[in-house]
Amino acid sequence: MEVHHHSHTARKKWTHYFWEFLMLFLAVFCGFLAEYQLEHKIEKDREKIYMQNMLDDLKADTAIYSDYAARNAVVRDLVDTIMVLIKSPDRRKHISKLAYSARILTAKWKQIAMVKRTYEEMKSSGHLRLIRKKEVAGKVSSYYSSLSELDTYNNVGMIWSNNYAQAMAKLFDGEALLRIIKEKKEVPLTGEALISEDKIAINELLTSAGYFYGALSLNNNVAADRKIKAAQLIELIHTKYKLK
Repeated sequence: MEVHHHSHTARKKWTHYFWEFLMLFLAVFCGFLAEYQLEHKIEKDREKIYMQNMLDDLKADTAIYSDYAARNAVVRDLVDTIMVLIKSPDRRKHISKLAYSARILTAKWKQIAMVKRTYEEMKSSGHLRLIRKKEVAGKVSSYYSSLSELDTYNNVGMIWSNNYAQAMAKLFDGEALLRIIKEKKEVPLTGEALISEDKIAINELLTSAGYFYGALSLNNNVAADRKIKAAQLIELIHTKYKLK
């Protein structure tokens, strides 16, 4: 009977297993580093895109502030005109200008609304953390948090605008006021367009116009301060991110 001898494979040395483990570890580690670097680059690129978009928003804000200040200046001039004309004993002779000034006042005013698109998107998505530059992150948070004060004055302005409109309805003919809005200019009117000479009603109009004036002045001061902050933030983002 033949006896077959089985060959035995030589056992691998422990160093062989060590090098296999090391090579596997290095492959996994290098893959991790590559993935980390890619994610880091993606977030860095995303941060820059967000900052460019926020920069565009802030530039739009500065234009809004300027327009708001110009509109408020017109409204304040209209209040001054109304004050002079309605206190005049010849107010019916100036009824066309008086009615126009009274009606166009609220049409010239509008609430101020800043562009928060990028900030709100970053906030809702949790991407505010992408702003790695601490100084920029602090200024961004400070600026957008401060805009709530403008919302408060918007509400105050709306309240006094409504009060003013109610007071105006007691003094001026509604059809005449509608003509002014339709034609968007001063229209020829007769003294009949002033439907009351009641001193209390006149005083109510002047009082509500005065409070409206005051609300706009306060809001205008706040808006002017925010415009400065927006300009400073624009400059900071330009400097830190080398954006146009």
